[in-house]
Amino acid sequence: MEEQSAVRPTPFIMVSLVLAGFAPALLAGLLTQQIPVGRSVAGQINRDKLVFSQYAVQLGEVRPTGTIPAHFDFFNSGETPIEILKLEPSCGCLAPRLYDDKKVYKPGEHGRFYVSVKTANESAGPKTYTVKVKYDDGEPKERLVSFRLTIPEKKVSVTPAEVYFYQLDGSADFREIVVEDHRGRNLTITNVICPTEFATVTLGAKITDGQTTRTPIRIDIPANVPPGRKTAVLTIQTDDSDYSVIKVPILIWGKELKIQQTSAEEVAPQTN
Repeated sequence: MEEQSAVRPTPFIMVSLVLAGFAPALLAGLLTQQIPVGRSVAGQINRDKLVFSQYAVQLGEVRPTGTIPAHFDFFNSGETPIEILKLEPSCGCLAPRLYDDKKVYKPGEHGRFYVSVKTANESAGPKTYTVKVKYDDGEPKERLVSFRLTIPEKKVSVTPAEVYFYQLDGSADFREIVVEDHRGRNLTITNVICPTEFATVTLGAKITDGQTTRTPIRIDIPANVPPGRKTAVLTIQTDDSDYSVIKVPILIWGKELKIQQTSAEEVAPQTN
């Protein structure tokens, strides 16, 4: 039997094996060099320093007339002061304003801004409004908050729905409320009753504007109102079976009397 000779690797094969052994290290080095300088490491997030307790406020169904308020609370979660530069509303019917007109907030300090929408000229249905808060925490930034509400179909309304009098300066005063019928049924007020001696009411003439009728009612308060809090309910009677009686609360606050303190010597009886 012929002895089989051992097969020796050629120089080409040896070089290939050597390169194959170094290939993973070379490939890793090439891939490492392709990573951009300054790329953020996973887990490092640049969070906003201006943090709101609510970014979306849901008010639900509101009154079809008047002004509907909302507010947003926030705080500075950073380590440097924040300046509120501008409150930019999405609609001209909004009126956002900062509490006390305060614009600069220190680290950890809380703030609030108010926003209101006048619904009298808004159509019925769901609405979404936004306010863009522009601020500076070392560089200009902005946040967007929103509030939603639903305006019901306009029927019969009273504006304002409540009346307040504060007789603090001792002078006569008056308020005017308006009863509006938006249904085109020409509602007529037949009687107005105000069961308090501190207020007199005057029914004005009805005004028709297309499908809407408006009837003003004036409430007068005399100059001399006893001190303290007084309440009454204005009762409006109409010829409409759906709105036969409409009630409007009235609050009257008379000027409080100042009590002058006297010393013990002044009240003690004099002896001869």
